Amino acid sequence: MSYHDDFELWKEQIENLPSEELKLPDQPVDDFVAGTETLAVEANEDRETLAAAGLDVTLIDDLTPLSGALRYCQATWMSVFRARKEAEAQWRAQAPQAFKFRDELLHHFSFAYRNDDDLQKKVMRIREGASQADMVQDLLELAVLGEKYPEPLNAINFDLAQLQEARTVSHTMSELLAAANGAADDSSTAKLLRDKAYSLLEQKASTIREFGRYVFWKDEDKRKRYYK
Repeated sequence: MSYHDDFELWKEQIENLPSEELKLPDQPVDDFVAGTETLAVEANEDRETLAAAGLDVTLIDDLTPLSGALRYCQATWMSVFRARKEAEAQWRAQAPQAFKFRDELLHHFSFAYRNDDDLQKKVMRIREGASQADMVQDLLELAVLGEKYPEPLNAINFDLAQLQEARTVSHTMSELLAAANGAADDSSTAKLLRDKAYSLLEQKASTIREFGRYVFWKDEDKRKRYYK
């Protein structure tokens, strides 16, 4: 079976894991999964002994496919995380020029509409706020305002092609901002599924390790297998 098949097999149980049982990985997920896959092999060798002590041995059978499901969830989350980090880097690279463009447009608009109180108020309202989201919205509103009242802009020989550019920059930056803001979002679906898959597997592995340490308390070599 593929890791995706493993995920589909465990998807419902992963999604339905109660939030109070959620744990965050305390080590690299790849290392944890590798250790759990090894545990599956070693515990299967001790299957009868562990069963005699009261372990539900279906837990052993669960380890390998659930490990595959966790690998799938981890890969999905890493893909999303890297894409968001890339968007964050692009935002940092492009935002300064976008802010500068917005400020230049405000300068031109303020002068062009200086003799019209209503239009001047509109420009002043757009000028309010200095956040990233404000800049994105300002560019769009300036484009709309300029397209609706082009005559004063033409009078100062303003290049109206910049209005379409403002729309384009606003759209591009809005997409980057949405993605970049998600880079630090620990509540994303992909990450939550990864954490739930980890928690479910960790529960099962911990139970097996607990039984193993109990059963082989006099066999140091075997007991070592059941430590994390």
